[in-house]
Amino acid sequence: MAKTLQLQFETENGKLLMVTVDNPKDTLTEAEIEAGMAVIIASNVFHVAGRPVSAVKSAKVVERNVTQII
Repeated sequence: MAKTLQLQFETENGKLLMVTVDNPKDTLTEAEIEAGMAVIIASNVFHVAGRPVSAVKSAKVVERNVTQII
């Protein structure tokens, strides 16, 4: 089963950015995720259409089953 942590951010002008983390720890708490997202926002590294991300939109863990055939 493939598991990813999807972090969605928003810019001041409403544009969205999704950051996906493969194989997140099962023990991550909401507080740890929020703190990590705050660090990402404060780092000013990610920009969308020339604007830095400025707010947390959502965070979710997505699990999917993958069956390789060939």
